[in-house]
Amino acid sequence: MLFNLEADTGDRIVCYVVPDGFQGVPRIRVCNAGEELAVLAANETRESLVVASRHETGQCGFSIDASLVPNLPSLNQLELYDEETGILIYRRRAPHMAARKILRLETHLFPLWRLDDALKPSFQYHARGVESLGRETVTQLFLLINVDSVYVSGRILYKNYAYFVESSFQTAILLQEPYQELAERLLVLSKLRRIGAEILGARESMEVEAALEFAEQFPTEDDKAMKRALRQMPGDVGMVFANPLTRLLTATTPDEMPTGGAIAAALDALSSFAVVGLRHESDKFIGALAELIGVEPATLPAPHQFPGVARLAEILKTSGEVDHLLEKDLELYHHVSQAAEKVK
Repeated sequence: MLFNLEADTGDRIVCYVVPDGFQGVPRIRVCNAGEELAVLAANETRESLVVASRHETGQCGFSIDASLVPNLPSLNQLELYDEETGILIYRRRAPHMAARKILRLETHLFPLWRLDDALKPSFQYHARGVESLGRETVTQLFLLINVDSVYVSGRILYKNYAYFVESSFQTAILLQEPYQELAERLLVLSKLRRIGAEILGARESMEVEAALEFAEQFPTEDDKAMKRALRQMPGDVGMVFANPLTRLLTATTPDEMPTGGAIAAALDALSSFAVVGLRHESDKFIGALAELIGVEPATLPAPHQFPGVARLAEILKTSGEVDHLLEKDLELYHHVSQAAEKVK
């Protein structure tokens, strides 16, 4: 899906929404302070969409004025949402909102959504968990040219979006020690279907199905049984758990494995980020992120520690059974930790 704001003059808003369906006529929900005011169908044609074979009729434009939405100029908390997907299209900016564009590149399977939600009031446009969106839509989030206050978070393959991100965004990332991250992923997946958490999109759920089944049967209460299960881990499960951080920073497809130059490429990407933090020093990460955005650190929640991670991580580390799966991530984390020590 494509969308963008073209103008907001107070008494008139012009934007477009191009749906994934070639023939559909998009509709947007107009809200103010959480109250739905209207549902409007596209009322303008964009001939360029027809020429580009992106839409059959080009009827994807919106021109909204007071005849459609009464008191439009005075609606200071106005928001526009795509009716079909619920995606935020546009939100009017309040004076206190940060004039920055931030990407928080998610590295955890159990996302830091509490942190993202705490930052929502500070940004005009806010989207979290964007890995569940298609590549076209995620790219569009980095191309909102008439909005200069944007916060995006997601577990996206950075290399696919680096060109767009580095032109106008500042990136923040929090890294977890690789054994602890694997332990957290095993524990989260083991409970995912039971607790009904919606931390995975439909596409990602399919990609990790084998790992999810493995984690559900993983004997977390028996150390010997755990080590035996790790030794017998199927190859397709191992591919899901292998070097998630290095792949996040250097791969272009979910199943791409790191090459010989992956560590250098990952470090190069990290060197361009505005904030790089370590999970065990999350207070420093929170402080640096708060300073970057211009909010008080006390208003931001510390990352939640998933129960049982420390114990399982120690078993993973001492067993040596998963070292080959985390080889690149362990090396990358070592380099980042050393750099962090030097700046203390």
